[in-house]
Amino acid sequence: MIRKASTMLAAAGSVAFLVGGMALTGSASAASLPSCATGSHCTDVNGVPIAGSIGENGGVGGYYGADDNHTHYRYTQTTVTASPQLVDLSGAIATDLGALPSVGTELCDPNDGVTAQISLGYVPSDGQFEVRYIVGKFPANADPCIQNNFQTSGAIFRTGHILFAKSVGSGISENDKVFLAIYYSPGGRHEHQLSFGVIDATTGVARQAYTASRFQLEFWEFGVGAFTPGSILTGGATNEFETFSGNDVTCYSCKGPVPISSVSPVNPFGAGGLYEAQFVNSSSQVVMSPNDSLAGDTFSMWNGSTSI
Repeated sequence: MIRKASTMLAAAGSVAFLVGGMALTGSASAASLPSCATGSHCTDVNGVPIAGSIGENGGVGGYYGADDNHTHYRYTQTTVTASPQLVDLSGAIATDLGALPSVGTELCDPNDGVTAQISLGYVPSDGQFEVRYIVGKFPANADPCIQNNFQTSGAIFRTGHILFAKSVGSGISENDKVFLAIYYSPGGRHEHQLSFGVIDATTGVARQAYTASRFQLEFWEFGVGAFTPGSILTGGATNEFETFSGNDVTCYSCKGPVPISSVSPVNPFGAGGLYEAQFVNSSSQVVMSPNDSLAGDTFSMWNGSTSI
């Protein structure tokens, strides 16, 4: 796993307290949040191979909750926009790669590689925005919420389950606000359920899907952000193309969702907690990044210009 051992500074004058095993900060300040500008809790994500593609690398930008050896997450949500920029980015690459730019959220287990993802993207071959979901497993000890964050977005748009699209009776138009969420319920002795939800907040149409597992899952990490193939962007990350709002998570014993800016490590070593991730190409140029924009439960994403 790619991590830097840096300790997040507590906000001056704020009081940290425990709620359901998650350390929440009473008033998050800029000094207490991850910052790639200062190198505090920042991960530079180099291009990772896209499953099923040849000679292509993908990368991500966003925020993720790293394993702190204590906190379990059972819910994650975000609201994004069906941005025209997603159309432009998707139209700039060959669709047979099966790896299209997308935005969304996920729950992950870095110990066995199990990840549940939901994302929004534009599929040129279908001529429409689509929301798809998938539950997959990366190689053992691969950390899906950072090294491979949204890597399976490529698989989602090749083989993932369509949850919301014109082809299944409901379409998403450019600039629609789209709510995405994943909820995990441990259930009883024999069935553990993952629920995926999407709402087009502009039209008021909602859809849900459920999957069940005989095995109890452990989600120690979460991620919210964007994926893009590595070859289509130039440095630096100066073009704003997406806003992520309502970015909340829930831990097992939390009374309800909390903003991701409240997530802090629950251990005496400062390990884990909230990180910022930015996509860096082979020339060490940042091509996609939130640019330290997190405020409460909202952040934006910027990327470089398309190279093709």
